[in-house]
Amino acid sequence: MNTFEAKNLLADSLRCLCRSMEQIRLREIEKVVGYDEPMQDHLAECTWAIVPYEDTSVEECLEYLKLLYKGFEQAANHTNTIEKSFNLARFDLAHICDMVFGMIGHGFPEKLVKCATEIHHLFEKKMHALGHYTKSEKGCEKLIGDFIPEAIEIMDKHGYKDWKDGEYSISVGYLISWTKRQYYGE
Repeated sequence: MNTFEAKNLLADSLRCLCRSMEQIRLREIEKVVGYDEPMQDHLAECTWAIVPYEDTSVEECLEYLKLLYKGFEQAANHTNTIEKSFNLARFDLAHICDMVFGMIGHGFPEKLVKCATEIHHLFEKKMHALGHYTKSEKGCEKLIGDFIPEAIEIMDKHGYKDWKDGEYSISVGYLISWTKRQYYGE
């Protein structure tokens, strides 16, 4: 083997590693689709749309791996913080923190946890008021219509409403998806 062949072998090995890791990243995304949107978005965005392929340059491969490592590290640290700070019965509270903040990696400041706790209590109150109910689209829409405006007020009170009225909010989008899953028992 000469240096030219060694250089090509190294580049091809790096590309192969990147393509393999991309498949792992996609599988990790699949695990949280429809369950944990903030983590889903984090994993989807962490490589900044660099998608490795057979002709990706060495520089792009290295950048991809650096971004992916940082993304996995942030996700792992966030998961570890949840496991240390919240018991399994309080996972929804940690998840609400992520939804309110609009992403992972915030470190669960006390103010955010208080906001999420209020939202969680509000949601439990709204669900309890339903009693035994027949799941329906109309019932779900009513719950969302009752819950979301009050949840926004709570976010605003704690300083987490960072959008103007009438604008789209990723936090509200996350809360609506979560509310639907809770309503339908998914």
